Amino acid sequence: MAKNKHPLSIIDKGVIIKGSIESDGELIIHGQVFGNIKAQTLVIGETGSVESDCEVNNVIIGGDYNGNLTANGIMKMLSTGKCSGKVFCQDMVVENGSTLNASVDCSLNPNG
Repeated sequence: MAKNKHPLSIIDKGVIIKGSIESDGELIIHGQVFGNIKAQTLVIGETGSVESDCEVNNVIIGGDYNGNLTANGIMKMLSTGKCSGKVFCQDMVVENGSTLNASVDCSLNPNG
């Protein structure tokens, strides 16, 4: 069996976490998280709710996010996603139907 180079962690619906989370892989949230998050990739599912300061490479928001978000790569808002707070990213994709009520700065430069 081949080893996954990027671990996958799932916080399922009905799970509530209060505290910091660090992952060197993909973090998928269908439950609720209150606290700081650091991850390679963060996916907030349609039932997910995150109130946090986050530092990630890439993020996909399909649920609710509130806080300060730094995405060093791409931030993608799905049509079911809601985001409020402050967003710093390199690139952003916003699907029709999503709600973006945040201060947004897409000037992060990967080359420094």
